Amino acid sequence: MRIAHVLRRLSFNDWGGTEQVVWNIAKAQKAAGHEVRLFATTALCPAERETVDGLEISRFRPIYPWWPMPGRLIRELDLKGGNPFVPGLGAALLEWSPDVIHCHAMARIAELCLRTAGKLGAKSVISLHGGGANVPVAEAKSLRAPTRGRIPWGKLVDHALGWTRRVPEDFGGIVCVGEDEYDKYRARHPHAMFLPNGVDTGLFANLPKAENSAVGRRPPVLNLLCVARIDRQKDQLALVEALARHPDATLRLVGPVTQPDYRVELERRAKELGVADRVGFSGALRPGSAELLAEYAAADAFALASRHEPFGIVVLEAWAAGLPVVASDVGGLGRLCAAHPDAAITFRHGDEKSLDRALDELKRRLAAGEMAAMSEAGRKAAAQYDWKVLAAGLVDFYSKIAPNG
Repeated sequence: MRIAHVLRRLSFNDWGGTEQVVWNIAKAQKAAGHEVRLFATTALCPAERETVDGLEISRFRPIYPWWPMPGRLIRELDLKGGNPFVPGLGAALLEWSPDVIHCHAMARIAELCLRTAGKLGAKSVISLHGGGANVPVAEAKSLRAPTRGRIPWGKLVDHALGWTRRVPEDFGGIVCVGEDEYDKYRARHPHAMFLPNGVDTGLFANLPKAENSAVGRRPPVLNLLCVARIDRQKDQLALVEALARHPDATLRLVGPVTQPDYRVELERRAKELGVADRVGFSGALRPGSAELLAEYAAADAFALASRHEPFGIVVLEAWAAGLPVVASDVGGLGRLCAAHPDAAITFRHGDEKSLDRALDELKRRLAAGEMAAMSEAGRKAAAQYDWKVLAAGLVDFYSKIAPNG
């Protein structure tokens, strides 16, 4: 089967959950004998064509349809979205002629994928990665803030092209990362599936034991790790503020900065609270890199305080690395942790006392030497989400979908 994965961006230096899913699914499908290519924009990555780990990647320059469009705004939209036109993408897909066009973006890119699949008679599939079923209204408005007050000339082009953009309903298949979205679409679409995020458990199989292990430290210090983009959705601020109430804890923040003003806010708040010396920023680290694995090895536990989350792929990584997890009880993240209660402790988002109780319980287990049981439970949970298993299920889903046309 010839499979084209289309996503808004694919930069190995600014990595997010969507990129991680697409990359690992594509690698697993190729390993299973399928022809696979990736198509994206040059957002945050100027290389128009490259081959990485045997996978060919083609990128095309995005055009953000607002005026005026200074360079600062282009960078901001590269980070968070922007709904661009992507000249050349459709022609490249037509030339390669895949059997399946699997789109991992919305709006104009999704419309282009639909139109191209119709011309080819190919199957069309779209993955919903962003938890759109439960994004708070205020946050949805903030995503549109960069273009507010600018002339949206792209709407005139949309009208001229006759783009209806019935996304995702017009796709042949809908893949939902979040169970909330799956519940929404399975009743209204004949081909919808829930496909949880996965993990390459092999990467963490021989993770070295950190030198600063909790074993033998007195008094015990709880070293927390959070791997997530620096973004208000991830609410790292709740973790920074918790350090002021837990002087026996430290926090490492790993991930690309998608909201620069939020990074500034985190640093300022850490200084105000007197905890700046216990907060470390590592920036974006490439998935599977020695640097990222070292961060997991150096931690005692993993923390994720998201405001909303369709799944929480980094929780699987933490479990594969043997880290106990403390996470907010929201959306698919909450359900994932609830399904494996021996490996995670949840708290109510926005409730400081609930977060404090969760951290206190982790510290109690740390002091009592009871973390090993949570570590083993996490490794067993992660094994259920290996990418090879998930990729095989996705190909089976493709086979049930009729071609467009």
